Amino acid sequence: MTMHTAYVGLGANLGDRGETMREALRRMAAHPHIKLEAVSSFYETPPWGKTDQPPFLNAAARVSFDSTPQELLRLLRSVEDALGRVRREHWGARTIDLDILHVEGVCQEDETLILPHPYLCERAFVLVPLAEIAPELDVRGKSAARRRAETDRTGIVRAPELAAPYPLELIAAVDAENGIGRAGGLLTDCPADMAHFRAETMGHIVVMGRRTMESLPGEKPLAGRENVVLSRIREKAEGFRLVHDLPALWHLLGRLAVDAPRRIFAIGGAACYRLLLPYAHRAHVTRLPGSYAADRFLPPLEGFERTGRRPAKDCVFEIYDRI
Repeated sequence: MTMHTAYVGLGANLGDRGETMREALRRMAAHPHIKLEAVSSFYETPPWGKTDQPPFLNAAARVSFDSTPQELLRLLRSVEDALGRVRREHWGARTIDLDILHVEGVCQEDETLILPHPYLCERAFVLVPLAEIAPELDVRGKSAARRRAETDRTGIVRAPELAAPYPLELIAAVDAENGIGRAGGLLTDCPADMAHFRAETMGHIVVMGRRTMESLPGEKPLAGRENVVLSRIREKAEGFRLVHDLPALWHLLGRLAVDAPRRIFAIGGAACYRLLLPYAHRAHVTRLPGSYAADRFLPPLEGFERTGRRPAKDCVFEIYDRI
């Protein structure tokens, strides 16, 4: 099977721009004939061509695919349609825009597709993210990095947005029945698991539900970590950052991670795991021997495969990665 490499530009200036772009990336990654290889940062950019419209978010992605450029274009159009793209006017506002910028080794021009993209050398909002992931890419005789340096980049700044389509990791300890908790507390005291949890999460961001927060000793935040609580009803809690829904969570995490990239862990409870699992790229699961009459359970890790296993005292540490 012959694989081809393509660079795709993403843009949006309507609705929840960042999450729409991440969902587009997830849909691309989930397609059986596409492999998502790299994604740039998201950039806030002024409108181009038609300037009386809201500012854009823009990014670039590198993908490999095993079909033709025309088939890749059809797939990208289907993603746009699924995410509510309506083509009303040229260069107008849109919920999502997916353009094939360049396909390695391909130069073509027909009524449906021109490669490389005809405006590639003129658009700083394309060149800035493209040069981030492919600085040496030849763009009509010059590297993408040089094209970027020669282009007016006024108004283009890195946005406080998460760019990864699956930005989260999940960490949990489960018994033989996949139970995670009982009566609002942990199943058992396992020092090896507690040390493992601390080592993985220290210095990073932990996201939890309200009940997990309230179960912490003294209702105090976990030391050495940024503590974020997802709750519809709590308004404040000392030492914690509270958000009420997923859009607010993504915006907060984008602000927290833009200057100092950190790992982001979902740490429970069950409702938090169910809500955030679709956005996780990895799950760290500690297997505890036996059953503990749990009343809260880890959701099935569908779409993941085990990629690591390490026995420890009184438990086994496993890693599952999204496939």
